[in-house]
Amino acid sequence: MNAPASSTPVSHTLTLLRSVGEQLEGGHGLIAVDKTGRILLATEEACRLLDLSGEGEGHTLAELGADFRLLRVITACRDAEAAVEREIASAREVIVVRAFPVQNQQVSVVVLVRDETRLRRLERVRRDFVTNVSHELRTPITAIRLLVETLQKGALDQPEVAASFVHRIALEVGHMAQMVEELLELSSIESGRQTMSLEPVPVADLVRTVDRLLPLAEERRIEVSVEVAPSTPPLLGDPRRLGQVLRNLVHNAIKFTPPEGRITVSARPLLEQSRVELVVRDTGIGIRPEDLPRIFERFWKADSSRQRDGEGSGLGLAIARHVVEAHGGSIRVVSEPRRGATFIVELPAAPATPPEPEAG
Repeated sequence: MNAPASSTPVSHTLTLLRSVGEQLEGGHGLIAVDKTGRILLATEEACRLLDLSGEGEGHTLAELGADFRLLRVITACRDAEAAVEREIASAREVIVVRAFPVQNQQVSVVVLVRDETRLRRLERVRRDFVTNVSHELRTPITAIRLLVETLQKGALDQPEVAASFVHRIALEVGHMAQMVEELLELSSIESGRQTMSLEPVPVADLVRTVDRLLPLAEERRIEVSVEVAPSTPPLLGDPRRLGQVLRNLVHNAIKFTPPEGRITVSARPLLEQSRVELVVRDTGIGIRPEDLPRIFERFWKADSSRQRDGEGSGLGLAIARHVVEAHGGSIRVVSEPRRGATFIVELPAAPATPPEPEAG
């Protein structure tokens, strides 16, 4: 006996929709409802994204606790007989639903569901990145333009003034060059394009790489001391990258430590975990508690009062965090306002080299 003619198009439509639903990638789902709002088809991903309880098919969306905004989209689509798209956003995620009317005896509306949480987050990161880069470049460019205009208006005829202005222009150009270099480096690290050469790194040699910052510390009358425990084993890592991390931390400490202050760089073994702890401690102005969670974000500058003449790109600590984590380590900071800051880095120690067997 043949099936009723009316069931054929419905069955064919649902079969087609089910096939489409099975082909959707993660983060995408599909729902089909009849004229009463009863679910005829709901993919597993759609139920997950919309947080629908129980088995979807055979129930109404209201029975499954659907968000009222989804119900409104379906009603608006059915009433207007046109596609309707809305966002169903929460504090944690952004779900976009697009409802289409269907000219069918039973299927009334088809809803496509997609998770745009990651896309929106990336877009926000991109927007913030462009804003921050624009801001960081605008400051030195404005300074350079004003200096050049002053030189063009006659300051070139005053050798001492001209020399001072040229020196300031060179400093601003250097700041921009440093920021561009750090941006490229951070992008390379984050994308995984930059490879690291892992080898045993003697901690004493690593600590000595901060010697190049001693003239800057002396200029600002800041004492820098080093304490390396004799039993500290070598680190397993890329010596150039780890040296960069340590220099970034010490340079950061110099920036925020007033004259006559002290900076201590220390290292000790954490034998139980086969790790090494590196610590950079200063007697500087410290960090406010509300700023601590964001201190390793790129471009984050905790407080304008912490900046000396706008120095620093806000990328050094972000680079340090990425390099440390790429080595399987961790970095954290302990600080209070007016009581200095302590940056603590833990990194894997190099495996002990087994002694060579004695000749028989």
